[in-house]
Amino acid sequence: MLLGPMARRVMSNAEGERRAPRFVFVIQSNGFDAVQACPESIPFQKYADREKFEELDLTQHKLPKGLAALEPLKGKTTIVQGLSGRSTGGGHSTHGGCLGLYRTSPASRSAHNATIDYELGRAASGILPWIGVGMSAGQGDALMHYTARAPHKSMPIILSPEKAYNAYFSVAAGGDREKDFHLKRNLLDYMIGDVKKTRSALGSLGGEELDAYLSAYDELAARQYRLLANKDTLGKSAPKLDDRFTSDVATKRLEAQFELAGSALIGGLTNVATITSAASEINAQPYLGIGVEISNHGFGHMGGNRRDAKGIPYYEKARGFVFSQIARLAQRLEATPEGAGNMLDNTVIIYMSDAPDTHHSTAYEWPLAIVGNVKGQLKLGGRYLSFPGYGKPGHFTMSTFYSTLLRCVGGRQETFGQLDSDLDVKTMQSGPLPAILA
Repeated sequence: MLLGPMARRVMSNAEGERRAPRFVFVIQSNGFDAVQACPESIPFQKYADREKFEELDLTQHKLPKGLAALEPLKGKTTIVQGLSGRSTGGGHSTHGGCLGLYRTSPASRSAHNATIDYELGRAASGILPWIGVGMSAGQGDALMHYTARAPHKSMPIILSPEKAYNAYFSVAAGGDREKDFHLKRNLLDYMIGDVKKTRSALGSLGGEELDAYLSAYDELAARQYRLLANKDTLGKSAPKLDDRFTSDVATKRLEAQFELAGSALIGGLTNVATITSAASEINAQPYLGIGVEISNHGFGHMGGNRRDAKGIPYYEKARGFVFSQIARLAQRLEATPEGAGNMLDNTVIIYMSDAPDTHHSTAYEWPLAIVGNVKGQLKLGGRYLSFPGYGKPGHFTMSTFYSTLLRCVGGRQETFGQLDSDLDVKTMQSGPLPAILA
């Protein structure tokens, strides 16, 4: 029974059976200016000056310094310029709006709807529909209000690599970690039983609040049983615990989180992962471990929307580190056989910022760097795509990009998230995005 999931995966690979696509969202704080996504050999145009759609062969250009780690993967990399996301409002951070395409309230940050990562995970589920891990400049346990499974129902992004390991792999760890897993599983069983008895006793007085608790405990318990049923598979793919998992250095912890996410994808634990890098942290120092001793906010105010801005070297160093981790993840997937190719052939890694463009974001454009592809469904790799500026004929929003991703898992949703009232819905906000749909 425990070997069943692994056996089915091996057999489907051998028979060339199509597997569910995988998606990884990498979100870094404090802006991703379009000029920083543009190779120096490509003349840069501000979005307001772009009149027509252009496509260039990315393999003929040297990548910008911050993206240099992707040079060996340039043929599998796509840069997208010009999609807008004004429905999020912009600002220092759009928080969960970057994945949900809605404007968050400064007071609560509560989700307005399910976010794209969880929607994709729900449709292309592994053992779990989605996992979320990330790095904080501090040592907080979880980041909330970025991913949501429904309106006002956030999912936690685990910020401690050790706790993420315990949550996803302790079932196969052996020793005290595995004992703790079984204790928690038994405790959840008791908690669910108690809540159900209380709900029955209270009748209509229990109301929606108690039902919400019961739903949450049921979901946690179900997750534990799914992990238990796939113990052998997870044991083979689990990352090796080392000092990065408990390090005080934020960048070391992020390295561990990338490794853990890769193990989760390779082991079939999930097909969708979200990895955050100091997301929503405006005035923090998350990159001390790589020698960036100024805060995000500090180098953000030095500018990043000109090639000669004083903030560019800091952006390049911080972003370069994150892209080095993306490259390692992509190369690990590329080295893992699947069907007639490898796992990267059926995986899309999307890098973006939670502040769409510049440090004080406007959301008039949302640069993206994408690694990988979903063969037969998307046209990605070796492409530099530049869309017309905001509101001009041929302009599109992030809604169309997310609708395109949903097509890969069988979705037929024409729009995603809140719409931009200043743009035409049919021509600019309804998916899929023709330039990348196969």
